[in-house]
Amino acid sequence: MNLIWRFYSGPDHRWRWQHLSFDGTVVAESQASYSDYERCTSDASGQGYVFLPSRSTRPRTSPAKVGRTYVHKRKVVKPLTGR
Repeated sequence: MNLIWRFYSGPDHRWRWQHLSFDGTVVAESQASYSDYERCTSDASGQGYVFLPSRSTRPRTSPAKVGRTYVHKRKVVKPLTGR
């Protein structure tokens, strides 16, 4: 079952994490607060959190290529010429 991870900074400007189910129920949460975001994610990693970067749809350019290639939903789409 997939769960949601929430990282937030409280009024004391310290980081905490929560592990939520899809209906918003808190399954687990950090027992401590952290001054650094990296320490907070490191603690969450010990509880099963895995960082998965988002898939970007930003243009990718390469010095060897003349035109730009746009990636969207894993399909390569070249821009129209003549514009």
